[in-house]
Amino acid sequence: MHNVSEAEVEESASQAIMQMTEYIRGLIAARRDRPRDDLISALVMSTSHDDAGRMNEQELLTSLQLLVAAGFETTVNSITNGMLTLLRHPDVLARLRHDPDMVIRTVEEVLRYDPPVHIRTRTTLVDINIAGVTITKGATVVLLLASGNRDPARFPDPDRFDPDRSDNEHFGFGRGIHYCVGAPLARMETQIALNALVHRLVNTRLVTDPPPYRELATLRGPRHLAITFDHLED
Repeated sequence: MHNVSEAEVEESASQAIMQMTEYIRGLIAARRDRPRDDLISALVMSTSHDDAGRMNEQELLTSLQLLVAAGFETTVNSITNGMLTLLRHPDVLARLRHDPDMVIRTVEEVLRYDPPVHIRTRTTLVDINIAGVTITKGATVVLLLASGNRDPARFPDPDRFDPDRSDNEHFGFGRGIHYCVGAPLARMETQIALNALVHRLVNTRLVTDPPPYRELATLRGPRHLAITFDHLED
């Protein structure tokens, strides 16, 4: 079995980034020639003027790369983490199967209990004093969002999965000016996917628990989730 070296991983990553960049450049060119009723076209057309404050070509490319990554990886993890959590809590899964409207608060609890993003970093713009400790201007701060989601001072019995929590203001999408702009779409996608999986797959069981996870500290989610079920319902 071939052991992949660090240099090979870096080379593969560089090639993937180049391929993604060229793919997005092609989308930009196609939408500029023939705009559609979509977000990419709207962003592309916004760069067609010289007004102050509009994105230049590089900013457009970078923004679209961010949207592709943020709109795919995190949502995949939210759906997978949600299904895994439900299969580990069959009582909640059974309730959701009989009460589809329960999916809204179930997804919110998944985002608290097992969020797709565990860590973010920020740089302080000024000196900040927190709990008697001064964080100096220009310092890199590592924010453990998942740890905050299980803070016993904020959430009663924080290690328990409980969709019936009445006060569930979590950090699943961050907070403040850095709050995820895609949160409404991610919520909708996860709600639709979990409801469909719960209602269509009958007597679903995990094949492997725990499943294999991606080797990432920032984004948390299984590489794949092997399940078995009796049959599909329409």
